[in-house]
Amino acid sequence: MPKIVLLVQATKPAQVAQLQAQYPDWTFKTVAELTPTDYDQIEVMYGNHPILKQILASPTNHLHFLQVISAGVDYLPLAELKAAGVLVANTSGIHADAISESVLAAMLTVVRGYHAAWLNQTGTRGWSLPVKTSTLTGQQLLIYGTGKIGQSLAVKATALGMQVVGVNTTGHPAAHFAATVAMDQTEAALATADFVVNALPLTAATHHLYNAAWFAQLKQQPMFINIGRGPAVATADLVAALDQHLVSWAALDVTEPEPLPADNPLWQRPDVLITPHISGQIDHFRAVVFPIFSTNFAQWCQDGTLAQNQVDLTRGY
Repeated sequence: MPKIVLLVQATKPAQVAQLQAQYPDWTFKTVAELTPTDYDQIEVMYGNHPILKQILASPTNHLHFLQVISAGVDYLPLAELKAAGVLVANTSGIHADAISESVLAAMLTVVRGYHAAWLNQTGTRGWSLPVKTSTLTGQQLLIYGTGKIGQSLAVKATALGMQVVGVNTTGHPAAHFAATVAMDQTEAALATADFVVNALPLTAATHHLYNAAWFAQLKQQPMFINIGRGPAVATADLVAALDQHLVSWAALDVTEPEPLPADNPLWQRPDVLITPHISGQIDHFRAVVFPIFSTNFAQWCQDGTLAQNQVDLTRGY
């Protein structure tokens, strides 16, 4: 019986040719090329697809390794994958520069008056702006999540003169952070934060972490930026926090629900910046994703383990 690698992720012809040359005993197929009789022969998937549920539902499936192309894996059937003994790898890290630059862009757009300038340019075109401009220098940035995205942002923000504090599960030290605090010890840091960024994965513990009780701890009317997952934020509580001026601005690359319906009132707010989940997009995506998959596939073929980015299916990241 053929051993099949299902190529869900768009793959360049040269990349497919490389795989076929290196692994002549394997068959590489796209979803369009599959037949129902192939399902039980799929041992490796590169990219996620709804067909995954059908594969896992078969008691005779042979899926062993799933490589997804995102950092977050909250959308996967993690319990079923764990029960089936499937190894899962993500692409954590490849989005770090793009996302951290997006966060800085959002902050600078507000503090340097560019958002107000755009509204002015498309409106009254007056030779003055109804805002006072500021600078990021000396302001405190609180980053929830000290992984690769948080670290990349910490490096860039520190270079701009910001005071950067990280939040993680235990408060353990993390590279590029001057200070870190534990998730259950953030009260003091929240009271002095000028900007707060959510870069946490979505888990049971982080679902609606940013709720009314959390917003009530803010003292400096910080800008809140979410580039993690939409359901980490209780949207109604965020709107209330904006109305009560607990938060001065919100920049949302992810929302709940997503896509955000056109009639959602968040679109109409002058104190909210919305981008359609594009903070991590890069034009050379296939070029940086493929090496992670090919390296993991090579090691899995060799000894049944993964070389990098393995997901802890119990923790969900």
